[in-house]
Amino acid sequence: ERFDFDPGDLATLAPRYNVAPTQNVVVVRGGAERRVASFMRWGLVPAWAKTRAGLPQLINARSEGIASKPAFRAPLRRQRCLIPADGFYEWQAPAPPGKRKIPHWIGLASSEVFAMAGLWSVWQPKDGEVAEPLHSCVILTAAANEAVHAIHERMPVILPRDAESAWLDPALDGNVEAILALLAPVAASALSAHPVSTRVNSVRNDGPDLLA
Repeated sequence: ERFDFDPGDLATLAPRYNVAPTQNVVVVRGGAERRVASFMRWGLVPAWAKTRAGLPQLINARSEGIASKPAFRAPLRRQRCLIPADGFYEWQAPAPPGKRKIPHWIGLASSEVFAMAGLWSVWQPKDGEVAEPLHSCVILTAAANEAVHAIHERMPVILPRDAESAWLDPALDGNVEAILALLAPVAASALSAHPVSTRVNSVRNDGPDLLA
């Protein structure tokens, strides 16, 4: 309901509390009549990659200078997406140094679901390689605002709700200046953060207790 797409197989999607890179995440894209949602691998594989093996983990992409990066410049122009969440984790360096970093959960103070700005790509098997096409995505990041900076220097770009449709709008395809103008960080006053269990450090752990 929040992102106005036909849920299809996603109608029975179970809650996740510890999504890790290379796992599948829900991605929302624009459609001819209605938005489309599907699973994609978190960790973008560029369409021009000769093989999936040995590729770097393109999990996050700095929004600054993204238009000139070979892996991102084409998706930025025409393959933009929303990546829904109701929170994300960042790890704070301890004081004094040398101890374990402290994980924090960060979300909207209103507890609402939000959309992170993302890009997606489709990699097709090449040179006789036997494999299925791979749909993958990357989360865009920006310098942390005042609410997050004490925890981490970077944060996902959380799109204001009134910018979500513009981010998906094909009318902006190719207009890099207008697209980049949508990537302003959300207001610090809109966010809430608190430390959470270090059990989140293991991808094997996944449950609501991680938020305590």
